[in-house]
Amino acid sequence: MAIYYPQVPPYMYAANDNVPLGVVPELLNAFFDEQPYELEYVFENRQRAELGVYSGKYDATVLAEKWTEEPDALLFTQPIVEHHDYLYSLRPVTDEELTVNSNHSICLRRYYKYTAFSQQLSEGQLIRLDSDSEFDQFNMLVNGRCDLVYMNEHVANWLINNHFPDTHFYRNSVETDKADLTLALHPKWAVLKKRLDAYIREAHRNGLIDRSLARHMRKKPR
Repeated sequence: MAIYYPQVPPYMYAANDNVPLGVVPELLNAFFDEQPYELEYVFENRQRAELGVYSGKYDATVLAEKWTEEPDALLFTQPIVEHHDYLYSLRPVTDEELTVNSNHSICLRRYYKYTAFSQQLSEGQLIRLDSDSEFDQFNMLVNGRCDLVYMNEHVANWLINNHFPDTHFYRNSVETDKADLTLALHPKWAVLKKRLDAYIREAHRNGLIDRSLARHMRKKPR
């Protein structure tokens, strides 16, 4: 299982002993305790994780179907978490500003596809600056290297609470996009995917995932 490095709390991160923590490892650890397979985590960057699942180097990674280069080549689980994505800034930015050719710079994650504003990026209304982590995105914003940051609500809230408590961020009142946090599996795991889907549905039904998310939103890696 390839999980992302740099880390993405509260979904997946590691303590000083490099033991994976977060909503995703907690769910998977519980699931594989009941399966005849040994689960091994590999820290990997976003691009190599996706390519590794295509090639069979990795069996699975965390990936939404809408973000993939070849969605038909992978199997996608039931959603683990639905998250909403917003634009963040250090001053209020109106929708009108974002629809004109204003040349705002926007900090984004390297190797990520952003379908919500691909047209603005291609037409130069938004100028893309890549970073290696969500922490770096906010850090670049705070240091005046970009005008906007695009990030999902859970990661943004975790970072603000744990790393930027004294900075006032403005968040667009309307979500820019939303996505399901899913696992992408190599096609050879079709049978296991059925069991995993059933486990995820039950984890939603009994509140396990909601409790896990709430707990890891408060927890800072040591």
